Amino acid sequence: MAKRISYFYDGSIGNFSYGPVHPMKPHRVRMTHELIMNYGLASGMEITRPRLLLPEEMKSYHTPDYVDFLHIINPDMVTKYKQHCERYRINDDSTVFDGLFRYCQITAGGSV
Repeated sequence: MAKRISYFYDGSIGNFSYGPVHPMKPHRVRMTHELIMNYGLASGMEITRPRLLLPEEMKSYHTPDYVDFLHIINPDMVTKYKQHCERYRINDDSTVFDGLFRYCQITAGGSV
């Protein structure tokens, strides 16, 4: 039986930044995709752009409070929402960055 490879990719994922000190650099995802395309590896794959998961769909997997928090939080609000950040374990490894909710929608859409 032939194996089938599905690959989920959204080009906008490389536009996000977790911040200058965080080791994850989403632009590396874009670079990896470019390597896949340029080396002809995509011919053996089914490449699909994930759909954005709607907030209500996210609430099937996470508490409504958590999804609502992700929807409103941005780097300028971290101090104001310090207790929420602590409750949801927002820290140097799980950072708040511009576009966080959109990023979550893309990655969750690929997972679902």
